[in-house]
Amino acid sequence: MNNKSDLLVPFLRSRLAVIDETNDIEEVLDLVKFYDYDVVLLRIAQDRLGDIDLIRRLRLARTKASIVVLTRSLNEAGRLRVLQAGADDLIVEALSHEEVFMKVQNLVRRSRGFQDNALRIGAVEINMNAKKLYANGQAVPLTKKEYQIAEILALRKGAVLSKEAILDHLYGGLDEPNPKIIDVFICKIRKKLQTLGVDDFVETNWGRGYMVVDHRGEAKAELHGAYEVEVKVQAVA
Repeated sequence: MNNKSDLLVPFLRSRLAVIDETNDIEEVLDLVKFYDYDVVLLRIAQDRLGDIDLIRRLRLARTKASIVVLTRSLNEAGRLRVLQAGADDLIVEALSHEEVFMKVQNLVRRSRGFQDNALRIGAVEINMNAKKLYANGQAVPLTKKEYQIAEILALRKGAVLSKEAILDHLYGGLDEPNPKIIDVFICKIRKKLQTLGVDDFVETNWGRGYMVVDHRGEAKAELHGAYEVEVKVQAVA
């Protein structure tokens, strides 16, 4: 990939909730079976039109994710083949990273018909536009990193995230501190929530990591406009 393409994934990771990346087609197919992705972002070049078959295989797998193809070299015939195979949209790679982000975000918003952008789990509400977390209606004074951890755990409600996975989300694989720092962040989040009457938002799964739970049983996590965009990027050299 060229340098601009190399930087796309870290840029998207800094803006979106959860991003997984792989160059392996079979891994893409395996992951969509286990995770409910909103978007699968594929990079397809003119000399790799055989990759279009992945679009058909994704549709056969009945994934609900929107399939978006990122390309810098497909001619008109190639673009038509991509759309005929079942892709929802094409994005020209010459666009800035900000434009790619906005296109992906708007696609998810249209597909889900979002009105606002709040995630509610029990007594906790996360406003993903304002990057604020509320407990029993009161704002919780979280730091940026604490908020990011709470958000990623809430978006994966019921799933255990390892310390390493949380670190990757926070730092994108660059200059990551010791995984034990996550224990410190979680401890601070819990203390701040406890002062507002919430003491069971984050649960420890010993030996595996952390997860968000809703012991109050007030239905599942309610997504009111929250765009949990999980982007699968197939990077083509």
